[in-house]
Amino acid sequence: MDFNNLKSGHTCDCFTNAFEDIENYYAIKIMKDHIRTQDFNSYWDKGRRSEDDNCEEICSLKGVSVSIFNEEVKGIYQQLFPLAPKYKPYLSVVKFYESAGKVKHTPNELNKHHYDFYKSDDFDYRKVEKIDIKELH
Repeated sequence: MDFNNLKSGHTCDCFTNAFEDIENYYAIKIMKDHIRTQDFNSYWDKGRRSEDDNCEEICSLKGVSVSIFNEEVKGIYQQLFPLAPKYKPYLSVVKFYESAGKVKHTPNELNKHHYDFYKSDDFDYRKVEKIDIKELH
């Protein structure tokens, strides 16, 4: 598995404590009732950059935000992503296939189940098994 895209544009080591996980189920917020390629675009992929050379922030921007799935996570996502006109988020439960990428536990104040998912260079959303999709509201 190669990660040249993840390593480009900075000198940070985002792989400390990152590992491949093909066993657990993860939640990811999506904007449609089906998974699309763009659901796995990180903030970095979307053009957002760190204002300084803070490696924790850079690695966070390079990763796709997911959470280890459990019942508590749906409530956390409902708080983080409220329903609004023209904004109807969904929660997708997925499982990563081998060589999709690596995850790193990055808990925060609002979500102790948070992980960054680092896509491998040959990542394709078909390397993700869709288990379930739920409306958040």
